[in-house]
Order: sequence, then structure tokens, then C-alpha cells
Amino acid sequence: MITEFEIERMLQKLCPVKRVDNGVRVTTQCIYPSNGLVRVTVRGGIESVVVSDDGEALGEASAAGIEIRNPQKLLNGFIRQRGLVLKNGVISTSPTKFEAVHIAILHVANTAKDAANWLYEHGGVKRGQDFRKLLSEFLISSYKEQVAETQIFGASNKAHRFANVISFANGHKFIVDAVANDPSSINSRVVANLDVRSTKDPSIEQRIVYNDAEKWSASDLNLLQVGATIIPYSKAREVIPRLVELARTA
Repeated sequence: MITEFEIERMLQKLCPVKRVDNGVRVTTQCIYPSNGLVRVTVRGGIESVVVSDDGEALGEASAAGIEIRNPQKLLNGFIRQRGLVLKNGVISTSPTKFEAVHIAILHVANTAKDAANWLYEHGGVKRGQDFRKLLSEFLISSYKEQVAETQIFGASNKAHRFANVISFANGHKFIVDAVANDPSSINSRVVANLDVRSTKDPSIEQRIVYNDAEKWSASDLNLLQVGATIIPYSKAREVIPRLVELARTA
């Protein structure tokens, strides 16, 4: 019987691996639409292994606010055409000889990436869903009591309200400001961010998040950049944790 230890030892020369329950997780070079790297899990049995995405392809789409009411019906044909299995939202191989595990890893990773891309192209944040609410829910679930609506004074001495401000023990603050695709929201968020930015306070980090599932003009995106560096919502869950870690350790 092949053990998790043996699988880990054989694969770690090729790519980053991490021990998980009953197997190892492999980080591949395939990239999701959010720019996150695709991970797959290898679990061993008697003379064979099963490689799966552990549901991360569907999770990638759900994180972007894409409604997936019946993933089995929606993606089953897509997955079966590639010789893989879709069950309970998880893409996996059938039991595979260990000698073919490298091919199986690449095949599952590429299929998971393609499935997420397909859902992004045919989904997007649905009407009736407020991406600003989804963003706030993500921040609260990730950083809990560190996130709060906060007033911050700008260079003009005017107090500006920001819905999502992450505060750190070192006194630093990270403003994650969501903007709607309408002139009044764009103008108000640019003015507020620019005024705070003009204080040149090194303890304050700022980003403006916009919903890239909607059509934006180049001029509006350029205007947002005047206030703060912008992040497309589809990449927020990948980019924000990296920025939070930088602010936390600064």
C-alpha cells in the first residue's frame, strides 16, 4: 500500500507539496482566473491513487459571486469529456496507477483551471448580488474583529467614512474600499481616497475594489487610480491576503 509519506517524498522534487488528511496537496503551475495557483490532492490506496481538486474549481467561482445552483448538471458533461469524475462538486480521477500520477496531477489541474475559466466566462457576479456585500463578508470571515467601518481624516481635515478598514496591532490600517459603477460612487470614492492619500501617512494602505464582471470605461478606471491602486473583484481574494500580511508585518 502506498502511504502519504511515500507520495510526498516522490512528488516534492517536482513541485511544492503539503501533507493533508489521508494524502498530500500539490501546488501546480496552472493558474485560476483570480491568479491563484491550482492545487490538487493525491490520496493513496492499494497500488493506486486518486487525484482530485477537492472542490477548489467550484470554490474559485463561488468566491467571485458566481451562482452555481446545480454544479453536477452544469459541469458533468464538461468533466466527463475529459475522462474525469465530478461528484459533490469535486473533480477527480478514477483510481490510477501510481506510475501515472504525474500525468493525472497535470490533467486534473488543467481541467480544474478550465472549469473555473468556463464558469467565469458564463457567470460573473449576478444581477441582484451586491459585490460590495460579498467583499465585506469575505473580509469579515477572514479578519473578523479587525474589520470595521471607520472614519479617517484626510489632508483637508475632513473625516471620510470607509466601510472596510482592517486595523493591526502595530497601528497600521488597510482601507479596502469598494466602488459601484456609477458616477456618484466613483467620484465620492476617488475624493475620499485621494484626500486620505494626500496625508502621506505611511501607516495607511489603500485599495479600491471594482466589479470587473461589469463593463468599465478606461477613463473611469484611470480616474479610480487617482484615488488609490485598484483591484478587480475577481482577484481580490488572492491579492488582499498578500497585502494584509505586508501591512501586518510592516
